Amino acid sequence: MGSKGTNALSPALHQVLNFDGHACNIYESTCSLTITANNNNQYTLTRRISSSDEITINEILINDGTKTTPKFVHSARDHGDQGFYQWLAEINGLEILNVESFNNESTKPLYMQNIFSLAFIEQTKGWSDIFSMMPSFGIKDPKQKVIEYSLGLNSLALNMKLDKIKSDKNQIKEKWKRIDNDLKYRAQATQLYLSFFDKNKPIPEKKIEAIYAAELNHEENEVKTTQLTKSLQKEIDESNKRIKKTEITGDTSEELIRNRDKIRESLETFLSERNDAFESYEEEKIKLEKFKSSLYFTIKDIQGFQDVKKLSISRNWEILSTSRCPVCENSVENKKDSELSRENIDKSIAFLKSQKSTYEKYIEASEAVLERYVSVLAYYDKSISLKRTQLDSIYKDLNSPSSQSVRGEFELQAELKYRLNDINQFNSYLESTKSHLKELSKIYFILDREEKRLKNLVSGDEEKIIQFKRHYISLLDSFGYKSNGVKNITIRDKSPHRLMPIVFIEGQEPQYIRYVSSASDFVRSIWSYYLCLLEIGTLHPGFLLMDEPGQHQMRVDSMKELLSHCSKLEKQVILAISQDRDYDKKDVNISALIDGIEPKNIHMLHIEDKTYCISPKTITNNHAES
Repeated sequence: MGSKGTNALSPALHQVLNFDGHACNIYESTCSLTITANNNNQYTLTRRISSSDEITINEILINDGTKTTPKFVHSARDHGDQGFYQWLAEINGLEILNVESFNNESTKPLYMQNIFSLAFIEQTKGWSDIFSMMPSFGIKDPKQKVIEYSLGLNSLALNMKLDKIKSDKNQIKEKWKRIDNDLKYRAQATQLYLSFFDKNKPIPEKKIEAIYAAELNHEENEVKTTQLTKSLQKEIDESNKRIKKTEITGDTSEELIRNRDKIRESLETFLSERNDAFESYEEEKIKLEKFKSSLYFTIKDIQGFQDVKKLSISRNWEILSTSRCPVCENSVENKKDSELSRENIDKSIAFLKSQKSTYEKYIEASEAVLERYVSVLAYYDKSISLKRTQLDSIYKDLNSPSSQSVRGEFELQAELKYRLNDINQFNSYLESTKSHLKELSKIYFILDREEKRLKNLVSGDEEKIIQFKRHYISLLDSFGYKSNGVKNITIRDKSPHRLMPIVFIEGQEPQYIRYVSSASDFVRSIWSYYLCLLEIGTLHPGFLLMDEPGQHQMRVDSMKELLSHCSKLEKQVILAISQDRDYDKKDVNISALIDGIEPKNIHMLHIEDKTYCISPKTITNNHAES
């Protein structure tokens, strides 16, 4: 009824009931509904409106004739074990299905509130569109999914499987990105860089196996960690030999001087090369910024040409957001060609899109180069620090007793062992990570193959949709639809407006029936659509309630046909119709609409004018029963 809670209801239900001139305070009030479920058992569902007991407004009390069980609605997990909708689905043999959410990242239940949109058309807003009051609950294409559900189409189960696969693939992609980020962080912390691989989604096992980490040496050559560990171990072994030789001969001064000179020379080389690398790094950063700027302006130019293309006159360079050559970036001064033809615009857009793709590749390559430079600078910083430490130790050794002259070698060896341990640990982590990536890749490509297989399956829904379309058009015709002629109306299993009625008008794109129908004809189309789903739908709730179906000056013959058709269905159809209403600019009583209908086929609950749904029924001992 719009608002939530008791305030949506008449005060007579929860505050004061006026009876026979007296104000009667309301202390207890309930509303109940008795249903027979598909399991052939009868249940009475009761909600407390006003109560002295501690019963929440979201609670429904269910009595099966022997016991009362509480369930809750309109709250999180009301489709779970203690939720009303789970219970309702179970007793009616309905399945609560999971479908794709709007953000494509997870699945959600196809809620019973969505399903019951098939069964109720509300008076004030319900006639504005088919399923106009349907809540979305974040479900992707909820109307189409409810139609698929009602008709029992294979595509719903198929699409649900595809939705689940898509959700699982997205989760794997997220895990893949997290693992990549962690691996990249650890590599940088170890002053290494990783070989290139797709960071956004899984790759085949062979490509995972080919992933490696490397360091750049002072000649900017790549040294893989497998080679690096061997090289470090060799240096440690040579250091041990020098220490052993020093301990035997005791003559270290000449050797230390030679080492000092070598380290000095090496340090100067490292410093010079580091400066060159840093200059190249800064130049590459400037180049990257230029590429990004060029890409930005190229995109703006594409948008400008696309906008100008939409205009019919005054297509010229001046009204573009930018008017520059995408290659040399000079201002366009071609006054001869100031008026842009559609052909020139299309050529320019095609060229600019090619330019955009080129800049994107430049940016990707430039970012990869910058990563390598960061690794190179880290290598030089580490090497320079090490050389300075060694040089400092040698100076101390030259001025120290011979027993302490091996201090520089020990410090060098400690650095080498520390580096070797770092790289061994990273190699171990890389191998375990590659194993994890292979597991994700295996699952991902299984899902990918299954997704392709399901997409190629023939759903087998065509016959059901043709039957639905034919019956829908037949009902439209019988209710007197005139706007476009029923021969131009169809229902298709593809976009746009999948599974919804569309109209083909010569020389136009297919139009949704709402846009090209008169107000009264669109109401007829709503009658037809809902009744068609009621009659054909294998999983339809099984009843239909229309509140004031005679909207928009409906003709009497159409109303009579509606009531006549509903009376012949082996379904429960509830029509709330005013006793007297203006049809065809005439005041028509309800009796005229049901004239000719077998009395046994209808049940009329008549509420007299100037009375209400809540009113005295019988008087017994001065108490009112209503």
